[in-house]
Amino acid sequence: DVFMENYSIFISHSSQDKGNFVDGLVKEIQSLGISVFYDTDVIGWGDNLKEKIDSGLKYCKLAVIVISPSYFDREWTEYEIQKLLDRQDSEGGKLIMPILYKVKKEEFVKHYPSLQNIVFKYAKSQSRHKLAMELKNELDKKAS
Repeated sequence: DVFMENYSIFISHSSQDKGNFVDGLVKEIQSLGISVFYDTDVIGWGDNLKEKIDSGLKYCKLAVIVISPSYFDREWTEYEIQKLLDRQDSEGGKLIMPILYKVKKEEFVKHYPSLQNIVFKYAKSQSRHKLAMELKNELDKKAS
């Protein structure tokens, strides 16, 4: 594979949510020593975007999906979530970790009916630090 570095967590998000929510979440996760595939940090000038993203999607241990109104019906977010759903279906086990940001469960399920039974977190119901700690626990469980 062109892109050998493995990231524990892939962050799928709309770029519109970076400043308000996602940047802070990523910093919290990284502060716990967890490697994060976050496009801002990982994809540089001249990189093959699709190759990089495909590799991140293929090798991550968990994928955090920040679902917001601007997540829906975007070319890249739809591409990422479809790839993750395919991988979750073929591998079984826990992969997709949805966080609902300014979105109700009904909207989330309407767009992604195959995720209706997956437990999600509401962004507003706990701090980014707490979300990061829970992700660390999930990674630790996977490792054991």
